[in-house]
Amino acid sequence: MVVAGLTSLLIAVTTAVPPIPEIKLPHVQVPPVTVGPVTTPPVNVPPPRVATPTAPVATPTAPVATPSPTSTPGPAQIAAPPTATPAPATTAPTTTAPDVPLRRARERVRAQNRRAAAQVRAGKVPEAHALATVKERKHAAAHPTATPQPDAPDTATPPGLAGDVIDLVEALPAAILWSILGIAAIALALAGRAFRLGRQRTALELQRGVLLDDIGLLSQALLPPVPELNGLAVTAAYRPADGPAAGGDFYDVFTLDDDRVGLLLGDVSGHGRDAVTLAALSRYTLRTLLAAGDGPGAALAGADRLLERDLRPRFVTVIAAVYDRRTSRLTYAKAGHAPPIVIGTPHDPDAETPACPIGVGIGSEWPEYHVDLADGVAVCLVTDGFEDARRDGVRLGRAEVERLVAAQERPDAAGLLSDLGTLADQVSDDTAAVVVARA
Repeated sequence: MVVAGLTSLLIAVTTAVPPIPEIKLPHVQVPPVTVGPVTTPPVNVPPPRVATPTAPVATPTAPVATPSPTSTPGPAQIAAPPTATPAPATTAPTTTAPDVPLRRARERVRAQNRRAAAQVRAGKVPEAHALATVKERKHAAAHPTATPQPDAPDTATPPGLAGDVIDLVEALPAAILWSILGIAAIALALAGRAFRLGRQRTALELQRGVLLDDIGLLSQALLPPVPELNGLAVTAAYRPADGPAAGGDFYDVFTLDDDRVGLLLGDVSGHGRDAVTLAALSRYTLRTLLAAGDGPGAALAGADRLLERDLRPRFVTVIAAVYDRRTSRLTYAKAGHAPPIVIGTPHDPDAETPACPIGVGIGSEWPEYHVDLADGVAVCLVTDGFEDARRDGVRLGRAEVERLVAAQERPDAAGLLSDLGTLADQVSDDTAAVVVARA
């Protein structure tokens, strides 16, 4: 009975509620959504770069609920309106050719970053400021189309070797940099000093050359040309020593009268300008005394008296001779000089009495000696430069000079000097020679 009552009540409620009409919503048109090209930012990779293709972006589409004609739509069925399918996204083409301005910008940014790191290590720039500067440069390199900001005047790095040198200098610690600069300054100072000394040496060499030229000219004044003599063959030659030892030797050949010829060969002690001056004084004094009629011995005695005051503390070794055509006799006297070398006739130089040089003031007489100039006889007057010459460090001496003269078929002064230069490897003094023979 209770069940029957509940059933009747349920049927009454069901029949009492009117049916709900179907609600139709208007169709909402959703505009299509177009997704723009996605630009991939450039990656900081050294060229060449490979362009990475960009995949199209798919937009998810929500499912659209379709109302069933046989069912009653509920609240969940009204939530999602129909959506149009979006158009596929387009991919922007990427070029594979390297951009020259972009590559230069990136290289400049990398150089600036290295400089910033060096400044941080040296303590010149705070690390936070350097990092911010690096980020700004990376951003500028990643967006090359943006308006470039002007760099400071000192941030531009020259290309090539200059830029590498600047980067190296900025990367060095301060102590090493100052050490290198100090060494460079010392090197420059030494180079300047060497240049200055070189200039001084050149000037001194030029001055020395001028002085030697002056001495040579003065020496030539003491070496007059040999005149042409009838019936007599006379040759004379002179060679100065190397360096400042030049000067001091002299010779002279001159005519006294129609029958007599005077000959002089001497050597002043010392070298240089003073020796040249004293040689000229001694030569003209002896020539004047011989021209006045004095014999060789008397001329040496007179020259000693006249030149003692002028020559002191120097002295002169000299041999004076007079040849007489009428007797074919050569008369000579020597003052501190070596005896002549006679070829073609017996001659004993040890038998001659030595005599002191002129200008010393202790001599009283200078003896005279005679040599007859027959055919094939030659008399050679030489200075002590011949005997003082050295070969293998050993002094030649008179015996070697005599062999040198005897080796010539017909002695000649210039030939003797040439043979001496060949025989000896060191000639440290002036050399002069006069050779007299019958023509």
